[in-house]
Amino acid sequence: MIARKITYKGNFDQKCIGEIYDITRKAEITGQVKAENNTEVVLNLEGDAAIIKLIQHQIERKVKTAITDKKVEDMPYKNYIGVIFLT
Repeated sequence: MIARKITYKGNFDQKCIGEIYDITRKAEITGQVKAENNTEVVLNLEGDAAIIKLIQHQIERKVKTAITDKKVEDMPYKNYIGVIFLT
């Protein structure tokens, strides 16, 4: 089990943000998806490393034209329950 903070920067419309959330909530993982604004989406995820990597690949494949930058950092566990969506 690991905890990661993944920050995507780019030009995100509501459809892209919705797709990112849908991909994340369908995986067996806990965490938080925060749409800071239309230029930044932050995922705080806790779970299996392979699942987190799979989520990253699916997001990057689905909304690749909107993403201009990505940053992945380790983070401390916050013991989320399910996936939370914040705007």
